[in-house]
Amino acid sequence: MVVGTGKYTNTNEAFPLDRKTLNQIFVRSFFADASHNGETGSSAGWCWALLPGLKQIHKNEEDLALSMGHELEYVSAASPMATLAMGVTLALEQQKCDLETIRSARTVASAAADSFGTALFDYVIVPVSAVGCCSLAANGNIAGVLLYFAVLAVLSVLLRYVMLYYGYSKGTRAAESLCRHKDALKQGARMAGIFMLGAMTFLFIRGLQPDMYLPNNYQMVSFADALESVLPGLLPLGMLGIIWHMLTKKNRSLLMCVLLLLAVGMLGALLGLFGGFFISPLHLPWLNL
Repeated sequence: MVVGTGKYTNTNEAFPLDRKTLNQIFVRSFFADASHNGETGSSAGWCWALLPGLKQIHKNEEDLALSMGHELEYVSAASPMATLAMGVTLALEQQKCDLETIRSARTVASAAADSFGTALFDYVIVPVSAVGCCSLAANGNIAGVLLYFAVLAVLSVLLRYVMLYYGYSKGTRAAESLCRHKDALKQGARMAGIFMLGAMTFLFIRGLQPDMYLPNNYQMVSFADALESVLPGLLPLGMLGIIWHMLTKKNRSLLMCVLLLLAVGMLGALLGLFGGFFISPLHLPWLNL
């Protein structure tokens, strides 16, 4: 692994990067995590993404090689907010700060951006987008699926663009501000995501009432009607309790909870438990065939 050590020959502050160069870095940032590996993380893609800016900042070839060397150290660029750390790094490189300062700021900014960016997408953006598009997709409209992916793509692009320019304009102040409020922001994103997943679970399960019929005085009584008469909303309440237990007690991910809901839905459809939306291909004794 190449590690940059030493000092820059030219320590004069470079001219600010133009918008064209920053836009090139923005486009390259989408591929920064493509070279991820266990030893150096996303460092190869990270260095490649920053290269247009580094070439403008360091006209001296030795300084450019030194800068590229220490940019090849371990770094994570998986989150769309990684461009914030890229902007901070470029601002420090432009000021020709010493390598230890750049290295420390890059490490802290990339870790904070990756942590909060992952929480923001997993706990807020993905659940909110899913809730908004589920009603369309549930009715068999493919526009719901297309809209879901379109929303995620647009928000990812906007977040990358805004964070790059914000990090470059604010420098280390952007990283310090994010690190200061990182824990509170992560907790808020997690709570918002749990709330939205709970709402999605309730709305989905509420519409899937059991389509079972039970004999009662030689008549077939709907199990859903009997369940609603005893305690309305018991089924979605039970599913919410299971999801809450998995998230808070078992420390499971939102993906695991979503996969559980999908498994319950598929099994229920196969057994003919969810009428209205699904028709079971099996001839089961508890169905009113």
